Amino acid sequence: MLDKDFSPTGIKLEGAYENDRNSLAAQLFKDIIREVYNVQDVIIAHHLVYVREEKRADGFTYQIVEEVPSADALIFDHAVAKKLWGDTWQDVLTHLALSPIENRDTVLESFYRARKGTK
Repeated sequence: MLDKDFSPTGIKLEGAYENDRNSLAAQLFKDIIREVYNVQDVIIAHHLVYVREEKRADGFTYQIVEEVPSADALIFDHAVAKKLWGDTWQDVLTHLALSPIENRDTVLESFYRARKGTK
C-alpha cells in the first residue's frame, strides 16, 4: 500500500504516505491509545483522535476530543513510552528511532505485543 505513495520520479507524497501508514497500523494505534489513555472511542485517520470523559463537580460528564497529530508523535511521547515499557522505555524508543519508517510500526507492534500479558 505504501509503495503507491510516491510520484513517478520517486518523490514521497508525505500526506498520502502518512494516511496509508495510519490505515495499515490502525488497530495497533487504537490498542495503544485505549490502554494509555483509558478511552474507548478512537478514530485513526490522518490524525489519531480519541475521546476522554471527565465527570465534573456539576454532576455532568463532559467529552473532550483529543488529537495526536501523527503516529510518531504518539510513539515518541515519553509519557506514553514510560507507561508502556516502564524502565526500558528509552531503549525501546532508541530502537524505534533507529528503525526506518517503513518498518517502524512492525517493530513497534513486536515490542507492544511482547509485553507480559499482552496478546
